Amino acid sequence: DSYSFWTSIHPEYWSKHNVCEWLQFCCDQYKLDPNCISFSHFNINGLQLCNMTQEDFLHAAGICGEHLHFTLQNIRMHGISFFTDTEETKPSNKDFPAHKKACMRADSINGQECHSHGRTNLQNSHLWEFVRDLLLSPEENRGILEWEDRGQGVFRVVKSETLAKMWGQRKKNDRMTYEKLSRALRYYYKTRILERVDGRLLYKFGKNAHGWQENKI
Repeated sequence: DSYSFWTSIHPEYWSKHNVCEWLQFCCDQYKLDPNCISFSHFNINGLQLCNMTQEDFLHAAGICGEHLHFTLQNIRMHGISFFTDTEETKPSNKDFPAHKKACMRADSINGQECHSHGRTNLQNSHLWEFVRDLLLSPEENRGILEWEDRGQGVFRVVKSETLAKMWGQRKKNDRMTYEKLSRALRYYYKTRILERVDGRLLYKFGKNAHGWQENKI
């Protein structure tokens, strides 16, 4: 299935995969700490998600739960335009009391703004997709990343600081380091977009990643 369909589908019709992608989007966009979220509680479809109460969200995501519940309700009322129309309609940290902000990542990678042109394209807003596209573009890659096992989706970071610099330029963050980037990559273990692999600078695409398989590109 093509990524980002959740941006044009009412939440009640989201698949489990759409719910997973929405959670990851919220973590990226609003700098939520995935460690606050019990992803096993969100292994549900959109209808089940919409039936969750605010208390259910608090139980499943702790202090991030109120933020997620607030965001979902606005999507249900306003659609994806809640994220994309104007700065005034976009939620920000100031919308939440100070004691609700403990789940925010202070040193997280800044989320890239999304712009609406019909169906919203979020492909460039996620680090894992940037890495995937770099692996699939030898002319841009220039030895920064290389496949360790193409068939299994295992790849190695060869030039770590160069990769961090490229991502920092893309996100307009001149303080980006590989330490910060690798921390962001490890967040994807929770959503099964990446999987742990033994070995330094090694990563593997997980079951919720797409577009990297040779026969499915």
